[in-house]
Amino acid sequence: MRGFPPIQIFLIALAFGVLAFPLARLTGGGEVVMSANLESAAAAETPAYVRVRFAHPPQSVRLMQSGRDLLAGVDLSASPAETEAGIRISPDGDELQLDAEWPEGTPDTALTIEIEPDGRETREQTRWSTGSTLSELLLFQW
Repeated sequence: MRGFPPIQIFLIALAFGVLAFPLARLTGGGEVVMSANLESAAAAETPAYVRVRFAHPPQSVRLMQSGRDLLAGVDLSASPAETEAGIRISPDGDELQLDAEWPEGTPDTALTIEIEPDGRETREQTRWSTGSTLSELLLFQW
């Protein structure tokens, strides 16, 4: 004896509908929670060690993030110069403006910025000066 096809089609559709409901909740609702967590993590500051390495001592070095100098008050008499600062870490990466000046007559020289946030890997970038100044935009991603 064969079954009635409309009833079999209805039962198969019902089974797919029952499975689709939990699957839709698992895949659709998680994005809102993750976005909120990422925004709150980006707004918080993370303690980090910031090191500056150089071959020729600069007169001044500024490393700016959101209008704040991360190297304020650092003694640049010896390499490496180190300080602890709070930095904001975003999942898309962080742009920091690096500005440095050397005395006249200093040859082109390298300056390395190394940032070590708590709980994350150390990242470093080296830039070369042109003349007695250096102005670069650095992108750090953790």
